[in-house]
Amino acid sequence: MIAHEFETFLLAQEDTFLTPADKLAVIIDTHNIDHAKLLLSHMTYSRVPVVTEDNRFYGTIGLREIMLYQAEHELSDDELTEDISVVAKTDVATVEEDYDLAEVMRKLVDEPFLPVVGKDREFLGIITRKSILKAVNALLHNFYQDKK
Repeated sequence: MIAHEFETFLLAQEDTFLTPADKLAVIIDTHNIDHAKLLLSHMTYSRVPVVTEDNRFYGTIGLREIMLYQAEHELSDDELTEDISVVAKTDVATVEEDYDLAEVMRKLVDEPFLPVVGKDREFLGIITRKSILKAVNALLHNFYQDKK
């Protein structure tokens, strides 16, 4: 449980937590693995969300899963024609849109970001560890100044 005063301070910055889905790079679950590998190799992100055509959260993918799959099956880049859903990580921690801040912080210990899902797993966006750390940084530097 987070102390009430700290939680109130952090939640006042809540509008900076969520990066909306329309501002994110995502991969569609039916795109082929080669396409995902190409996209990921040109991005600065190590992992991105995978969604369905109708914007339902499916999982996440990183180059690591692709490279392991490719090595295990001894495939060339030209042979990576399966859907990305074959290699996407689906046992991913998520939070619902009415999330609890303590739950978010607990889950972000092990994840760089948490997908935020709505009804029927609609993909709404992500909360990054970085956004929470910025809020905690503001708390540590400004909490008592704001109380004066």
